[in-house]
Amino acid sequence: MLHTMMLIGLQFLLVRVPDGSPVTSLGVGSRYVMVNNRPTFLVGQMSNEFTNGRSLEEIENVIDVMMTPFGMNLIKGDFGVIYWGAWNNVVNVRRGLERSFRPHQYPWSRTGGGRTTFGGPRFDLERFDQEYFDRLKSLVTLFNKRGLVPVIGIFSEHALDHPLHWRGHPFHPENNINRLGLPTRDAIGEFFENPLSLKYQRAYVSKLLETLRESHFILSPFGEVKKAPAEYISGWLRFFEDWERETGCELLLCISGRSEVLDIFASDRAVDMIDVYCYHGGKYDLPEVNVPGGELGIRATIEEAWRKYRKPVGKLYHKYGYPYADSESPWADPVTGTDGGGPRTAARDALRAVHESGGFACFFKMAWARDRGAYLQPDSWSEDIRQFWKSTSGVNPRANQNFPEK
Repeated sequence: MLHTMMLIGLQFLLVRVPDGSPVTSLGVGSRYVMVNNRPTFLVGQMSNEFTNGRSLEEIENVIDVMMTPFGMNLIKGDFGVIYWGAWNNVVNVRRGLERSFRPHQYPWSRTGGGRTTFGGPRFDLERFDQEYFDRLKSLVTLFNKRGLVPVIGIFSEHALDHPLHWRGHPFHPENNINRLGLPTRDAIGEFFENPLSLKYQRAYVSKLLETLRESHFILSPFGEVKKAPAEYISGWLRFFEDWERETGCELLLCISGRSEVLDIFASDRAVDMIDVYCYHGGKYDLPEVNVPGGELGIRATIEEAWRKYRKPVGKLYHKYGYPYADSESPWADPVTGTDGGGPRTAARDALRAVHESGGFACFFKMAWARDRGAYLQPDSWSEDIRQFWKSTSGVNPRANQNFPEK
């Protein structure tokens, strides 16, 4: 929870191209995030998994080639999220839907003996893997150094609601030695109530926050809130509030969810900002929630959420056929539905709609790291972001020097 700095009379932000300065402080000011005490519009684009299996030097190269030259200052991935997709990855490889198994690190040591559903030794949830936390801290430090605001997640209901997902979660009974008593098919109810599940969740979150105590990030702990009981969400909000009081540190906390969930929790004193990507009944990839106009469109949604909650509102997930309405895009892939949907201007239109309606940020999901697209080859959405900054900022020396022309 951060103290809001009211910016009287600011309808929407007159943006400037991000100058790449290190992020040294974050806050909220009326409708915007304050980066280094300046109201800042945030925009980014990247795959959820682009850091996996890559060294810090390789990741820095990705930032230098694919992000900062286009004016990106927001980065969102699976940072901090308890990863659950390994079994899904195995199944997809077996079915020929993906080419390779993707490496992932986990917060817990794999010293339990036996085998997980997706291969390798089982987890001992009593023992953390310090390398995981050291790498996460190094990543966030790198992002901050390069002028990027990272979004840190923790939980995902998507991990619990289907056997394909749940079987890859470290808390699944086949994947650890700690006998939590959770079911094998899905855990959409029990995960929120089981005492041992809650014990290990709290231990992980405490370790995560302590690791990033001196870093600057947006905390989006719940992902898409759909079925988590109110007691579970409110319990975590009090947990975060207690952590702030005990440590003297402040969190910048963002909550996502359907409108009926946000109606309950957006006004909570621990919540600083709102993400409306699944505002309308959990829908997030349909045209009607990703186009600028219409009753469910971007402008109407952001304006409605601002009127209701009076906290910064953003759209941290835009997926309208991915960016790949362009059938010639190297990312177009019929298996994932990325070869259709949306005009060529979909990203450009969405970005402008978020900014002009007073949103604090827009983030585009990119499929690049999942066997699709070419390494270090920005796509048309990157160019859309570059053009956005140029058109809203006027001539900027850095833009002229560093933004690649097509």
